[in-house]
Amino acid sequence: MKKLYLVELLRFVSSMSVLIYHYKIFFFQFNGFLELNVNNQLNQLPLNLLINLFYKYGDYGVQMFWCISGFIISYVYLNREKVTGSNFFLNRFSRLYPLHFITLILILVIQMLSKKLTGEYQLFDFNDLYHFILNLFFVSGWGFQNGLNFNQPIWSVSIELIAYFFFFVTLRYIKNYDFKFLIFFYILLMFIDKIFSPPNMNDNILSCLIFFISGAIVYFLMKKTKKKLFIIFSMVLLILTFIGNFKIFMFCPAILMVVISLEEKLIKFINKPFFSMMGNVTYSTYLLHAPYSIFLILLFKDNIEIYLNPIFFGFYFISLILISSIVYVYIEKKSQTKIRSFYANAIKKIK
Repeated sequence: MKKLYLVELLRFVSSMSVLIYHYKIFFFQFNGFLELNVNNQLNQLPLNLLINLFYKYGDYGVQMFWCISGFIISYVYLNREKVTGSNFFLNRFSRLYPLHFITLILILVIQMLSKKLTGEYQLFDFNDLYHFILNLFFVSGWGFQNGLNFNQPIWSVSIELIAYFFFFVTLRYIKNYDFKFLIFFYILLMFIDKIFSPPNMNDNILSCLIFFISGAIVYFLMKKTKKKLFIIFSMVLLILTFIGNFKIFMFCPAILMVVISLEEKLIKFINKPFFSMMGNVTYSTYLLHAPYSIFLILLFKDNIEIYLNPIFFGFYFISLILISSIVYVYIEKKSQTKIRSFYANAIKKIK
């Protein structure tokens, strides 16, 4: 299957945008040694002139990531004649759970160390047995939590599991009715989210499903629409995003469509191994950045000058990406292979 390298890069950029946004929160606002909200003093933050938008709106990278996930899952599985439940969920489990479990244990150890040294947890306070179990079963973002806990950023991935389940359960109908089925659910969920908005329903779950489905719709547009019309539609959608209030539900699929449109034109200039690796390490960087941040906070505590230093900022992200690359190659990738091989061998023995 043809790999879409610019989409991989967009996935990496989406993750980095969240991490830059978290840099502002973790090292200042959530830092128990500082507890300083710098939203009105962004000019002091490292490289603010270049990345001001990421400091302000980087959290939108989560929605962008959900949209990309919907597209990628559709791109991978809607081209297959047969998709079994065991194969689909094994692939998702082996891709997501091993590193989630490892970082859960890692942050547990770091938080216990912090409690012993400082008498307090860092960044996230609800690190009890109840929230550990929620994380263990990968449901920490489903609305059962009492507050920020353990490796908090994993909440968005835990919600994405619901979108994966929705995709698999409805796969037959998506293949049979494609646009009609997806658009029906998209409109229904938008109506529930924007108009009806049940008070007891987790808005993040609805939001994830909406963006995930929009990514799947982009896949069908790419597959069934002429290239020129696809480009025109992406431009129109992008323009509409900024007319009146900013519309994130339009922005994400529009950006995804623009990137897909540029893929073929820029393929000659793309460093394929580099772009592919950037996409591959996205999950590692996302799961490792919270425990890594806590480690650095414990190391430097209330030294505000170092957090404001561009050199520290550069060191933080470069070292995080390097560590994540090593983790991807030697832990994440190998654990995927071992789990899938173990399952395949178990099936052979049963047969």
